[in-house]
Amino acid sequence: MLSPSLSLLISIAAVLILLGLRLHPGFAIFAGSLIVSLLVLPLPSIPPLMLHSLIDYETIRLLVIIASALTLSSLMEERGLLARLATTMEGIGPRAAVHIVPAVIGLVPMPAGALVSATAARDLVKRIGLKPEQSTFINYWFRHIWEFSMPVYPAIIVTSVILSIPIFSVVKIFSPMTALAIASGAVISYWILRTAPKVKGESSGNIIVNFIKAAWPILLLVPAVLLGLDAIIAFPLILVLLIIQQRAKWPELKKAFRYGLNPRILLLLYAIMLYKTAIEDSGAAGILLSDMQAIGLPTLLLLVVLPLLMGLATGLSWAFVGVALPLLVPYIVSGSGVSSGALLLAHVSGMMGVFLSPLHLCLILSAEYFEARLVRVYRYVLPLALVMEGTAILIYYLTA
Repeated sequence: MLSPSLSLLISIAAVLILLGLRLHPGFAIFAGSLIVSLLVLPLPSIPPLMLHSLIDYETIRLLVIIASALTLSSLMEERGLLARLATTMEGIGPRAAVHIVPAVIGLVPMPAGALVSATAARDLVKRIGLKPEQSTFINYWFRHIWEFSMPVYPAIIVTSVILSIPIFSVVKIFSPMTALAIASGAVISYWILRTAPKVKGESSGNIIVNFIKAAWPILLLVPAVLLGLDAIIAFPLILVLLIIQQRAKWPELKKAFRYGLNPRILLLLYAIMLYKTAIEDSGAAGILLSDMQAIGLPTLLLLVVLPLLMGLATGLSWAFVGVALPLLVPYIVSGSGVSSGALLLAHVSGMMGVFLSPLHLCLILSAEYFEARLVRVYRYVLPLALVMEGTAILIYYLTA
């Protein structure tokens, strides 16, 4: 058997190669999970691992939330609510609307939230004339601008718990990256839109009233989740309310549920959870850190490489924090307290791994929705990731 750390790197490379060959993400990630399992774990343990991943509460929870979110967005589209939302936002300006819609939906930490905003902005990006990859980038990036420092996101909460520091302190350290994400994203977006035809808004009437009428399911969902209602309850509950309020007919419901229960999407979700479980069971993350220490990597590289690889391997911000941060505590916390520069660098590195990960649900699902090629989407995301990472490294040196 190969070492777990090398096996993890091989599996990540395999997933990227398979995606480059245009294999469906669900099959590519499933293959990656099998690779790391076969290279590290005893063969008899793999079938139980696959079954455990399928019936695990976190997997079921994820499946219920995503299926409900997809069904909700499909039904909102069928009833014309999302088209009305996009049209209403055009009153502010069509070009502003394609950024505001994902940013507003990004205020709530929901799985695959970029898919909801993608559905809302679909007709608008077509009218503006954006290419699939451009539409995917704008929707994907601005959906996640708050994830760096919003205290409702699990990664921020987990960081506070692991380091035993107030959430306010974590937010204060990470807030500059949210500002940078907005500014840098705006630069690339401006470059994309500079040649796009200018489209006049079609919104009429009171923008606030029309916005509430069109977006009430989202406006209920956001505070429900922020106030502590578990997403596994919030999403189905809002879906039921939407069905009742819209008096949806069976043909509409049938189409919406068929979209929400797409087998390829369900396979993708299962593959991601299987991959996460395989990494945890193999102990690949801890062994990878030990290997990096053994070859004498400097602290800077440890703070960059381990969170980055964990972000790439999981596609989940809370997962990279939960796996990598405890291992890096000796490099972040000292007798004088928490090193803000070291913490910021570790967090940004992990987030850039998540942003670039082919396992990131928002990236995969929004690219699939707009029919964009992931490789081409990376041409827009990668430069911003380098800017964010470079800034974090600079701050680390300045505060060392």
